[in-house]
Amino acid sequence: MHRVLRVPLAYKLTGANLGVALAAWGALAAYHGPAADWRMLSVMAIALALGLAVNLLLVSIALRPIRDLEETATRVWAGDLETRVPRSAVADAELAQVGGMLNVLLTALSEDRARVRTLAQEVVRSGDRERSRVGKELHDSIAQSLAALRYQLIAIEREANDPDLAEKLRAVRQSAGEVLEQVRLLSLAVHPQILNDLGLVAALRQLARTTTDRAVISVTVTPEVESQLRDLPVDVGVAVYHVARESVANALRHGAPATIDIRVGLAGDELIMHVADDGNGFDPASAEKDGRAMGLFQMRERIALLNGKVEIVSAPQQGTDVRVRVPVSLGRRAVPRLEANEMENQHAR
Repeated sequence: MHRVLRVPLAYKLTGANLGVALAAWGALAAYHGPAADWRMLSVMAIALALGLAVNLLLVSIALRPIRDLEETATRVWAGDLETRVPRSAVADAELAQVGGMLNVLLTALSEDRARVRTLAQEVVRSGDRERSRVGKELHDSIAQSLAALRYQLIAIEREANDPDLAEKLRAVRQSAGEVLEQVRLLSLAVHPQILNDLGLVAALRQLARTTTDRAVISVTVTPEVESQLRDLPVDVGVAVYHVARESVANALRHGAPATIDIRVGLAGDELIMHVADDGNGFDPASAEKDGRAMGLFQMRERIALLNGKVEIVSAPQQGTDVRVRVPVSLGRRAVPRLEANEMENQHAR
């Protein structure tokens, strides 16, 4: 009985009308006997068929607003919060009220999402500004003070006549040098000052030089693109740099690659970056599902705040390719789309 009740409404109407037609036809044939007027039966059958067609048409028209609600819910589930229930000329008052309330809820949800997005962008920018300030302080103040202290120790060591005192000064000088190097590395980890001074490409090259591991890291960018990227907005440059650094760190930590290639290009109004390695690779869907890939989630969310997209192409023993696309407005002629497509084809796995 449950299966019968869950049959689509059109099939229910068809079956009910067909049952009525057969019952009426049988009753009329029994009343008139074998010599019944078949023309009357034919007229009745035609009338019942027309009634069935009219019923199906009316039901289809009546159910159209419900199908609109279903389609809107499907699009919302897929992530399209800008969709709305269309106005229907055939919807009754109750269905029209349901559609209107759903549109009000979607509008409120979109506004809340926009506020949360604005807040997240401001939080990220504030964090970047604070890291930049701390990194600059480490680099320009503390590191310079330690360097001056080291030079003073060198001068005192040269003037010292006591060998034991000179040895102790040498040990202090070496310790000061080690602390200076640690401060410089900490400044680079907090926020590379070169990113503000010389731009994204220079920061990526410094990342390749300062990353000490067995992997060979290369940065590939054409001179034309490099000159255009000097006008890159600060927030875009910082976000893309952090994605590159996180991708390199993940590759070295988990993939054991021999080479890592960072490629940067422009396609139309988009900045494209690929960070490809020949390491062990992994299953991105499984890693994100298990909650073990918080770094990947942070990369996606950070680039999403810039209306960009991060795609991770990887498989076990097939290496990893982190692909980043971010819309930018540089105010100059961008590289043709063909160059970006060629870059993607070279990295396809």
